[in-house]
Amino acid sequence: MSVVIGSIWIGVGVAWLVLAWLGSQGRLRYRSIWGIRSSWARTSPEVWTEAHRELAVGVGVGGGVTVLGGLIILVGGADDVIGTVGLLVGVAGSVIGQFVGIRRAKAAVGRMSGT
Repeated sequence: MSVVIGSIWIGVGVAWLVLAWLGSQGRLRYRSIWGIRSSWARTSPEVWTEAHRELAVGVGVGGGVTVLGGLIILVGGADDVIGTVGLLVGVAGSVIGQFVGIRRAKAAVGRMSGT
């Protein structure tokens, strides 16, 4: 069971890392299904690109921490304290990374619009 749970968390972390890389390189198409779906990020292609460049920082770090949590689960097993710590690390990395990324993206959009 720990192999399945650890692999899922590693997959989630890798997905966040790919999204962060695409955003940092400006490779997410404007108004695509991937990325920030809020109206403040979709006002123009320039705002979209800058918001995703800023988002990439938090999501990239969070993705890395999520992969680390998955590896901890794989090594330690899912049924003991180490597995629980790995799960908490994975969840915290994912949630905090997205929170930080969205805050950075909103701040960048605010700077671009002058508010």
